[in-house]
Amino acid sequence: MSQIDQLDVQRLMQRFEHEIVQVNRRHISEITGKISEKDILKMGEAISICRANYLKSVIEMANTEDSNLATRLADDVKKYRQLYEETMAGFAALRHALERGYVDVSDR
Repeated sequence: MSQIDQLDVQRLMQRFEHEIVQVNRRHISEITGKISEKDILKMGEAISICRANYLKSVIEMANTEDSNLATRLADDVKKYRQLYEETMAGFAALRHALERGYVDVSDR
């Protein structure tokens, strides 16, 4: 590929990138509404609660000596792990959106 072709491709990709940011900004704001600092802190708190519940369920399962109860507790562990992982993934998606300029965070 020649130098000129590479420049054309770079310009085209920059234009696409700009348009993609605008599309993401529009759709995210239409669907989520405004995102505030308070919303982000609430997400952090939700993650903390999910983490604590997950760890508690793991400890409960580890401390049980009844194999039938341990099997039932494994379902709880799985449920709490999934909740924790999903909240973490959601927060990572929000962070990505912030870093890419897809959302603005209001102070309220």
